[in-house]
Amino acid sequence: MLTTDLIRVRRRDGRISASPLREAERKRLLAVADAYVAAALAGVGRTRGEFDAACDDVPSAATDYKLVKGLRKLVRDRCTFEVREDVDPPAVRRAVFALAAEARRALNDEDDTAFDRDAVIGAAATRLDLAAEEVPTALFADLKANHVLTAFDALGGPDLVNRYEIAQQQAILLRAVRVVVTFRRPDPSGLRFFFRRLKFHRLLYRASRLPDDACRVEIDGPFSLFQSVTTYGLQLAMLLPVLPACGPGWELEADIRWGSEQQPLEFRLEGEPSAKAGGDDLRLPDDVARLRDQFDGMRTPWNVAVAHDLLDLPGVGLCVPDLVFTHEENGRRVYLEVLGYWSREAVWRRVDLVEAGLPQPIVFAVSRRLRVSEEVLDEDLPGRLYVYKGVMSARAVEELLDASLPSAAAGDRP
Repeated sequence: MLTTDLIRVRRRDGRISASPLREAERKRLLAVADAYVAAALAGVGRTRGEFDAACDDVPSAATDYKLVKGLRKLVRDRCTFEVREDVDPPAVRRAVFALAAEARRALNDEDDTAFDRDAVIGAAATRLDLAAEEVPTALFADLKANHVLTAFDALGGPDLVNRYEIAQQQAILLRAVRVVVTFRRPDPSGLRFFFRRLKFHRLLYRASRLPDDACRVEIDGPFSLFQSVTTYGLQLAMLLPVLPACGPGWELEADIRWGSEQQPLEFRLEGEPSAKAGGDDLRLPDDVARLRDQFDGMRTPWNVAVAHDLLDLPGVGLCVPDLVFTHEENGRRVYLEVLGYWSREAVWRRVDLVEAGLPQPIVFAVSRRLRVSEEVLDEDLPGRLYVYKGVMSARAVEELLDASLPSAAAGDRP
């Protein structure tokens, strides 16, 4: 991911946009990108310092300084650097420094005998059961420059340049207060894929249908939060590359706060699909998958599956559950949505939706950190709140499912 200091933007008439690459710039950057990718591929098994030195040797135009620096960060982000596991640098340093101190104390001030570095290294190698030539490199193997490049998520130079252009737009979204995505001709499978992405990244959103059957999704930006701004911003930015695969005719509008003075600006994007709709193959968030697996291992009349339904209450909003539970004896269904923990407002939105008449029985799982009571929803409504501490309990959810059966009978017959 790029930071704002590594991108070029245009600001005009209250709007901000990422500066597109000119043809000559693109041609120069392709050569640099190919060289950086080659350096990363050749650098597997070598140190970070050696990889950085190889990148330093790649020629580039002085006017492309910011672009080249951004490309280099994207390549580095795809590299995995690790400390050598076969040595213990602190132990090596203790042994070498202790032996060196002993050797210096043994020297006579009146004696012209020089300090024997090789003898100290050899003694340390014997004590540590290492080869003598390994000691100097193991001495500071835990320093960042000496971390070993163990893997590189390879891609081609042209793909790297294309990712840089997308990364510029993502960096702008890191400064968003609010993002609105509108699908003018929504495709059901594309919408499901998009909402699954929202859920996976734990983004706060409000979804509604427009009179022309378009779908409007308003997403809270990182600058609307009081904490976890960086983490949330990265999650939001990761949503951008999937938009072309979510269906035809999408538009994105974002309210941005730019620079140290947080200048209010508007950011816009629009496009047509570049691929078929993404489908529903995105994996579940870890906590949701863990809950599903717990249910699969329990003896219970409830069967659990990934939910593919969009619960639409016309004129009020949409609800996108994570799981659906089906009672094996009577076929009644109860949905479950695990809410993000960024803000209490997400909980109140769901409460409003239930109170406005959402007919399907549903349980909303809420972290205790949001300080919300399970009693905010009346028992005669088809919605329930499950407030949990730490991790969700499958048994606790089962009790709520059983308690929802009367409501299910009235609101969701198979």
